[in-house]
Amino acid sequence: MMKCVACSERKGKRSCPASGALICTKCCGEKRILEIDCPESCEYLKEGRAREASANYSRHLRPSDPVKAARYQRVIEELGEVLANLEFVVAQEKRSSRYLTDRDAAEAVDLLLQTLRTEDKGILYEHTSNNLQAEPLRRELRDAIRKHRYPEEQGARGIRLADAMDCLELIRDMIDSNMKTSLSPTAYVDLLRRMLPAQGRIESGGSPLIIPGR
Repeated sequence: MMKCVACSERKGKRSCPASGALICTKCCGEKRILEIDCPESCEYLKEGRAREASANYSRHLRPSDPVKAARYQRVIEELGEVLANLEFVVAQEKRSSRYLTDRDAAEAVDLLLQTLRTEDKGILYEHTSNNLQAEPLRRELRDAIRKHRYPEEQGARGIRLADAMDCLELIRDMIDSNMKTSLSPTAYVDLLRRMLPAQGRIESGGSPLIIPGR
């Protein structure tokens, strides 16, 4: 029996182009991108991303609260590019910081939301953190939000402060949903990291988001 190149325990059933050897389905699913340098041409990588976008991701976008569900749908339909860019930032930060957890991401988003809510009251004050994992992500998300609010392109229309907060609140709810339903402390950030191609944005066209109810 040819054992899995990753765990050396289970039977290798898939040909892994990254290692040139056989890998078991469990390791292929759990370690792709995170521990294995998968080429973008790998059929199992493409299948895995499609499955996660339609199942693992979308199931967290079905809140029982109808008001929140309607707000989610508006954000996805009208602000999908903004949302995709913010998720791209999280995925990139996870790529560069292996110790980033869902709780760190939640702290970064919470702090940025506090800053925007303070601004909404007419006060400019930046809420920061001493957390060495959360603070870099907070700054990157802050800069991404600023670019969408104040685009450099002449004549381009920026998003409203309320729109920025809606996008961040959706992401915060996604993080919270993952933390409640998964034993992994990195379920959400790992999901986005696996969705991130070697080059470019999250999925061609912007986002893996699926509108609830469709």
